[in-house]
Amino acid sequence: MLLIRHHGVRRRFILALLGVVALAGIVAIARLGFEWKQALDDVDAMIVTPVVLALTPEPILNAPAPADALVSAASAIPTIAPTAAPENDDPVNILLLGTDARADEEISRTDAIILLHINLRTGRVSMLSFPRDLMVDAPGFGRRKINSVYLLGETRLGKGYGAALLKRTVSDLVGVPVHYFALINFDGFRKVIDLAGGIFIDVPRVIDDPFYPVDAFPGDTRTMRVRFEPGRQWMDGERALIYARTRHADSDFGRNQRQQQVLLALIERVREHGLISQINKIDDYTSALRDYVRTDLPRSEMIRLARAATRLDLDNIQRYAIDSRMIITLGNPDTFAADPEAVREIVDRMIAGGAPAP
Repeated sequence: MLLIRHHGVRRRFILALLGVVALAGIVAIARLGFEWKQALDDVDAMIVTPVVLALTPEPILNAPAPADALVSAASAIPTIAPTAAPENDDPVNILLLGTDARADEEISRTDAIILLHINLRTGRVSMLSFPRDLMVDAPGFGRRKINSVYLLGETRLGKGYGAALLKRTVSDLVGVPVHYFALINFDGFRKVIDLAGGIFIDVPRVIDDPFYPVDAFPGDTRTMRVRFEPGRQWMDGERALIYARTRHADSDFGRNQRQQQVLLALIERVREHGLISQINKIDDYTSALRDYVRTDLPRSEMIRLARAATRLDLDNIQRYAIDSRMIITLGNPDTFAADPEAVREIVDRMIAGGAPAP
């Protein structure tokens, strides 16, 4: 009788334990479902509708040109429809933009411009950086600094046209389609790095910049000294932003290398945390970034790329840049364009899988 009672108690205990586990599982699934719904809502807030550029030249011809740009004769802007989306496992080209918008500014120049090339068949990922002062031909506007093209489209053509104009400008320059763009401003940049727990950067040499902009408020022209000692070091979002932006210690070409270095360090940091951990925190990332990121990547394309992520060789992302060996000086030593033949060569290497030049 005692044995039967003992077995009955144990059975009830096991059933109660299973019930608690099942309830905990249901709560976890419900919570994860809520987090994913919140994440999807956040992502939808970041997505903008691609625009079509089909304008007459009158607004361009009558508007004053920026003082820092070399302007050729303006021409009518041709109809620029969104680039056709890649199909199946076709390569994808995404223009990554970092804008230097300060507090209370909606739009500004693009301080970082990187073309990300993803080959879903081979798993190869590569990136190509553009110096911000590179002179390029913007359709309908003539020769401009590449970092001013986004601002030009937003202010002279209308909200949403900056990215379209810059995508077309870069596509004309490199000779390949630019399918999508993703833009983030300074605040978003800092937040995503802090959410990842900071990043580790191996600083190759001393960087001493006595004229780094303070940017405490719109119109702030003050500067401060920033310094980085060589060696591997941890950086939070603010420090990483300074590292990626500083340029007076060397040049825009050096800054391009640092921007790529920070981007790769962030990718590595996220991967170190593990996939499951990041899935559980997905709504934290999207909630923090929804007000700071804009992209025309549709949700379906995000899902397609996420599914292909396991096939990508993220341990060996190839880095390319339009650097000082590839430029043509345009009269004033501070203005330069890219040698078309050198651009074709580096783009061919980037797409075909050739090693970057040292």
